[in-house]
Amino acid sequence: MRTALAILAMMLIGCSPEIRIYHQVEKSNPVNQYNTFQWAKADSLAWKINSLYFNQLNDGRIKQAVNDLLIAKGYLLGQDTADLTLRYDISVQELSVVLPDPYGYMYGDYWMMPRDNLFRYREATLIIDVWHSVSRKLIWRGWAVAAIEVVFDDGKKPEVVIRSVAAKILDAFPSHADRGDSVVRKDRIEN
Repeated sequence: MRTALAILAMMLIGCSPEIRIYHQVEKSNPVNQYNTFQWAKADSLAWKINSLYFNQLNDGRIKQAVNDLLIAKGYLLGQDTADLTLRYDISVQELSVVLPDPYGYMYGDYWMMPRDNLFRYREATLIIDVWHSVSRKLIWRGWAVAAIEVVFDDGKKPEVVIRSVAAKILDAFPSHADRGDSVVRKDRIEN
């Protein structure tokens, strides 16, 4: 269990510059015109296939962090009749990169032998999707990508890491109070 938490913590370190944040927005259906949100029912197949990342502890941490952030932005957590439906996904890929020595050789005691350094690492992605509940169309997506081994810090608590990454992802999510604004902030364009 500690391994699962450590891997998720590595995946979601929020203070690291190695985390890349992305967003996609459906411009014809602005999110901030809606008032309430709810979570989609859990996909039990994903939980069975990848139980290392999909478990009750991580589920509760992610949902609580997102709930707190959306409520702070002026949205209300609804029940079965909410305007927006949220879902998250976690993806982890095993990747590798070959980095040759600067001169192509490693110096030994009596000889030189060529070598390439093969580095294996895991790249993790946390995706947060927002759908219109009635039409079931995706209207907003935000995700964070990071190399797990690069951003891991053994001293970080998973709750803090998840909250930090969720805050970075939802930073570009429109506030409910921004409804009448016709001015687009420059920092949102640069993301």
